[in-house]
Amino acid sequence: MACPCALGLATPMALMVGTGRGAQLGILIKGPEVLESTRRVDTVVLDKTGTVTTGRMALTGVTVADGEDEDELLRLAGALENASEHPVARAVAKGANVRLAASAREESRGRRPSVEGGGGRGADLPVPEHFANIEGRGVQGTVDGHAVLVGRASLLEERSQPLPESLSAALAAAESTGRTAVAVGWDGRARGVLVVADTVKPTSAEAVRQFRDLGLTPILLTGDNEAVARAVAAEVGVDEVIAEVLPKDKADVVRRLQDEGRTVAMVGDGVNDAAALAQADLGLSMGTGADVAIEASDLTLVRGDLRAAADAVRLSRRTLATIRGNLFWAFAYNSAALPLAALGLLNPMLAGAAMALSSLFVVTNSQRLRRFRPLSDHVRAA
Repeated sequence: MACPCALGLATPMALMVGTGRGAQLGILIKGPEVLESTRRVDTVVLDKTGTVTTGRMALTGVTVADGEDEDELLRLAGALENASEHPVARAVAKGANVRLAASAREESRGRRPSVEGGGGRGADLPVPEHFANIEGRGVQGTVDGHAVLVGRASLLEERSQPLPESLSAALAAAESTGRTAVAVGWDGRARGVLVVADTVKPTSAEAVRQFRDLGLTPILLTGDNEAVARAVAAEVGVDEVIAEVLPKDKADVVRRLQDEGRTVAMVGDGVNDAAALAQADLGLSMGTGADVAIEASDLTLVRGDLRAAADAVRLSRRTLATIRGNLFWAFAYNSAALPLAALGLLNPMLAGAAMALSSLFVVTNSQRLRRFRPLSDHVRAA
């Protein structure tokens, strides 16, 4: 009767079934301590680019200063951005590449192609020299002998390249509609503004509703300007926004929230999110993101669907509840039956059978986790 089989099986059996079901759903749980973290979490911080949005931006607008050539702006800015891995930079480089190639083909016909590049073979962009990334603000380098600067307007202003009124108006108009605008300057003058747009993932708004249903307060965290961040937040239903945060400061934001007494989960996908993922009480990384972000997180979401983060919290909490249920019933069973066995009031054959049944109960109760369904299934069924 004193055999602790059921107690010994209570935790590992639930963990095995829960993590196995998570793996089937594309949710990789790194360790049992993660389960306790999910129970206490009350705030979820969401990185914007690549997490709430698709991260696949496209060049949608070009504005040049008076007297400047649009093709030259695209060639120099595209060449410099081509050396960067940032989603905005990739969009600028791809758009400039395709736009320049189309411009060359159409020049003889007297037509100008659309700004947004959708495919086709692009032109060859020059290779920049002395390329440098200015963390969270832009890039700089030398292209064909020109000292080129691409990034935030404040960066150009610090380098004595203020935007003329026409460019400032174009930048403000883009940002007011939730798009991202970058300023371009070279040889000491601001020359133009490039506009790129990112789209919100179709499931992000539903994921935010699921976070609220779980008792979590969503916060949007981004390095983009306040207007862009607010536009995205309004689209997905997030009320609290922390914008214009440099990559190195994201961990400080998470730490500040923790100092306020919150238990924080962080969802991100990029290299810039790794420190914040490690600082958070619970780090969830998109498996479509950078390896360093995945390594720094507690949970990895193989799918790029933000709803998987809500499912990860639900599954972890369900697994923890199953562990506690197993332990309670196994301990209660022993506590009730041991005195009866010690007093000789329990037939040894019945005691042996009952102990086997207690282990069977723990196994069967844990197997119930195999029936866990993601919320997306419930939505489709409805």
